Amino acid sequence: MEFASLILAPRPPSPAPRHLMLVLALAAALSTWCAGAQAADAVPLKSVAEPASELTARYPLESLTSVDVANKALTDVADAKAEVAARDLEQRRVCYAKFFVNHCLDAAKEQRRLALKAIRPVDITANAFLRKDRADERDKALAVQDAQHPAEAAQKAQDQKEKELSNADKVKQGAAKDKEVEANTRKHLGEADKRVADHNARVLKGQQDEAAKASQRTANVASFEKKAQDSAARQKEVAANKAAKAKDLADKKAAEKGVPATTVPVVTPPAPPASAPASQP
Repeated sequence: MEFASLILAPRPPSPAPRHLMLVLALAAALSTWCAGAQAADAVPLKSVAEPASELTARYPLESLTSVDVANKALTDVADAKAEVAARDLEQRRVCYAKFFVNHCLDAAKEQRRLALKAIRPVDITANAFLRKDRADERDKALAVQDAQHPAEAAQKAQDQKEKELSNADKVKQGAAKDKEVEANTRKHLGEADKRVADHNARVLKGQQDEAAKASQRTANVASFEKKAQDSAARQKEVAANKAAKAKDLADKKAAEKGVPATTVPVVTPPAPPASAPASQP
């Protein structure tokens, strides 16, 4: 009985496969994203080109012929650029909710470029007119000032002329100074070469004089040694003569007295030491 009740009891539902659950989750996310994209497409967006077209229609280029209109046009140019930037930001924000994001962003970027390109001629023409107007006003003021002060204008012209002449004279003086500096440089280079040559000549002469002095000192030493040898020879000869005379005198005295003659020793004086003479300058 218990076994039959177990067989007849209802079984609990088996869990769904894992991949099936993943597919269902992706389908739900895709459905949500599509709903968001449809909602984004349903939101009406303001045209980025509209501020530029309104500005160019309001200010044709040939209408920018007065200061007031040009200043008002520049103010509206700034407002139009700000409006284009705001609408471009809104379009790019909506692009991120679409499937082809990059394509949408590129289209928005191109619309912004075309809008700014349409605004640029009004901006450039108004600024150019205002610059020309300021230049004309400045020229008129200068002309009025010159007309009111002719003497001052003449003095300014004279001062300008004198200034130009002074500048020309300074240029001439500068050229003459450059030539003088160049001549002095060449002269100094020649003097420097001469000083180097004179120095080399003095060094060579000093070397030659030193060699001549060394040769003279050698000759002086040889002459001194020869004189010392001659002096020693003369002293030896004088001593020999003295000894011979003394011997003759002793022999003579011994003969007179009948006493055998004694041999008198011959004394040879020592030779003086040879010393080199002091070097002469």
